[in-house]
Amino acid sequence: MKAILKAGPEPGIELKDIPIPEPGAGEVLIKVEASAICGTDMHYYHWNQAGQGFASKFNVKWPLVLGHECGGTIVKVGEGVSDRKVGDRVAVETHIPCGKCFNCQNGMAHNCSDMAIYGTSTNGCFAEYALAPAKVTFVIPQEMSFEEAALLEPAGVAMRAVEEACVQPGDTVVVNGCGPIGLLAVLILKAGNAARVIASDLDDYRLNLAEKLGAITINPTKENPVEKIQMLTKDRGGADIVLETSGAVPAYKTIFDFIRLEGRLITVGHPGGQVPIDIAGNINTKGLSVKGIFGRRIWETWWNVSSLISSGKINVMDVVTHKFTLDECQQAFEQSAKGSGKILFVNK
Repeated sequence: MKAILKAGPEPGIELKDIPIPEPGAGEVLIKVEASAICGTDMHYYHWNQAGQGFASKFNVKWPLVLGHECGGTIVKVGEGVSDRKVGDRVAVETHIPCGKCFNCQNGMAHNCSDMAIYGTSTNGCFAEYALAPAKVTFVIPQEMSFEEAALLEPAGVAMRAVEEACVQPGDTVVVNGCGPIGLLAVLILKAGNAARVIASDLDDYRLNLAEKLGAITINPTKENPVEKIQMLTKDRGGADIVLETSGAVPAYKTIFDFIRLEGRLITVGHPGGQVPIDIAGNINTKGLSVKGIFGRRIWETWWNVSSLISSGKINVMDVVTHKFTLDECQQAFEQSAKGSGKILFVNK
């Protein structure tokens, strides 16, 4: 079968023919119909500081089949699998919890203390067939396409950020960073309570996508973002909430000035280096609430975002800008590096 591999700890990817794997105990074999490039895949592609740190933390083993966002059909089940069957249409949760630690036993399996990561600790889904632990597969509704299913995982990150932000009717929310997670957050916010959604990014292409989704847009290279946000929120003195989805270290020099007193900051993007923060000036004296996001609540967030998609409340395909085959993987990663919305691999 064809698979996108990363051979070792260096920049780049390669397309290889490898054997179709057999499911072991507790595993299922999925015929992958669609998969999506994530920021983590790009960190691995560039082999930058963020990618190296993530690989080290979650015990990557080379060579590695990349990819962790996918939709497909189960074609084989391994020993001991009783709650999944051949023919089930599924997506895959990236976080593989141990099921035994304090967090797993207390409703926080998404942040398991002994967690493995699909597509990092294990081979992933940029292939014609992929193994996955049955316990992290999510059966999708019949009306959901495989391409939509491939977007459940990243949409779940955006959904959880919005959930943790506790958006109230009338709130102004700034989404800082219009990559796929940021765009999905705009989509979800516009379907919910937010009175005003402001999207900030350095890339006009992505800002145009955010504007089409209904956001007010700001390019900090062309206008002062603090001044514009203060002008738009002069009755409150700043945005009620900022979702930081860019992971850009320089963003932290200004985002605290976006937020009103007693506002909320939700951090989603993973900075590729240390971020100096004035705790007293930017958090304590402003009375800010700060919450970090890592993954989706299993399975609460999945059910919530799946319902939004199935009901037609949101159309996640609005954030997809390019589709490629596995044979076109070099072109796909190059396009992602240049700038895009969500990029899908579609297996034919």
